[in-house]
Amino acid sequence: MSKFEINKIDVRGDGKVILYQRPDHKIKKWQTRISVEGATGYKVFSTKMSDAKDAERVALDKYFELKNKVDKGGSLQGITVRQVFDEWIAHLPLVTQDRNPDYIKETIHKVQRICVEYFNNKPIGEITNTEVREMFGEYQNNATKQLASATLRGARASLNLFFKFAVENDYLDAIPQIPVPSLKKNPRPEFNKDEWKDLTTHMRKWVEEPCKGERGLNGYDVKRHRERFYLQHYVLVMGNTGIRIGEMRNVRWVDLDKVAVDDGEERLLFSVDGKTGKRDVIANAGVENYIRRIYEYRKDELGVSDDKFDRTEIIFCHPNGKRIGTYRGSFETLLKETKLRKDKNGNNRTLYSLRHTYATMRINEVPIYQLAVNMGTSVEMIEDYYSHAKVRDKEFASSMTKGNQKGSRKALPF
Repeated sequence: MSKFEINKIDVRGDGKVILYQRPDHKIKKWQTRISVEGATGYKVFSTKMSDAKDAERVALDKYFELKNKVDKGGSLQGITVRQVFDEWIAHLPLVTQDRNPDYIKETIHKVQRICVEYFNNKPIGEITNTEVREMFGEYQNNATKQLASATLRGARASLNLFFKFAVENDYLDAIPQIPVPSLKKNPRPEFNKDEWKDLTTHMRKWVEEPCKGERGLNGYDVKRHRERFYLQHYVLVMGNTGIRIGEMRNVRWVDLDKVAVDDGEERLLFSVDGKTGKRDVIANAGVENYIRRIYEYRKDELGVSDDKFDRTEIIFCHPNGKRIGTYRGSFETLLKETKLRKDKNGNNRTLYSLRHTYATMRINEVPIYQLAVNMGTSVEMIEDYYSHAKVRDKEFASSMTKGNQKGSRKALPF
């Protein structure tokens, strides 16, 4: 431990109460390491004092408190990382009631896998910034592939929640600093208007195609027809709302509402819960029709009337009512069939491309602040990721070249 202790002071002269400062802490407050006769190990904590005399008084008070505890049969050993983790997971649901249960579960899993399994029963007060950085480095090195900057930042955010709890309960002096790369401004490729039209037009025919296999109602493979019908409407809803995949996964019928707009029409409102918490999302015009089709399909599938329909059921679900985990595979197959899997730069489109398509199409139609609110992100993120769509807008191009000499009306050779 000596390399993490500088300016040491032996307060009592017997090695029982040592004051020191940490070279890896920017704020040079005094730490103390206390041992007590009759007990194994030592207690390490911050005095939270910058003045050495004040730190000595705090350390001595703590020494006599600990000595009294040991004399009565208590233990000196500090609380371990695993013990703090057990306290934290019991505490977490109380302060994250407005967060998605899947988000909480994944956060706990990350902290356990990255931090708890690394430090295990090491007293949490003894871990240093250097050791935490080594822990995070091992997490990256053990990955089967190079982790994206967004993945690393998400892991750090989960760890910071844990370390924040430790600080708030005086188990740690400060949240350890974990350096991660900045987010790369490399959003998944979207569909342009022509490509979106090609995709949605193809899906209309694709859903109604007779499929191979055991045929059911009207000469169709009923199971395959249902899968295609639900995927078609999933694509239409996601591309017209900008909702995240994880947010849509748990949306129920009861989470739908409507809001009036200026012309007397109504728009559909989705109440979603995801990584940025709960928010309401206003859908583009026409989404109400897509949702109505799913509702009628599901109602017929169950053979129930409106008043018997269970509105607590998840919208995108299997016939048994369980939510559909992902459309990743079927969407990829659809894109290959339509030759839209890759964009012009050779980048693969994914389900996340639907959110990016929504953003690039709406950025020229609504104020950026309103778009950011509806998508549950920041204005900065919208500007960083989608400003290219602004440049390609006709009005933007006209404004930027206003006053220039007249261009040719002849068709361009590309």
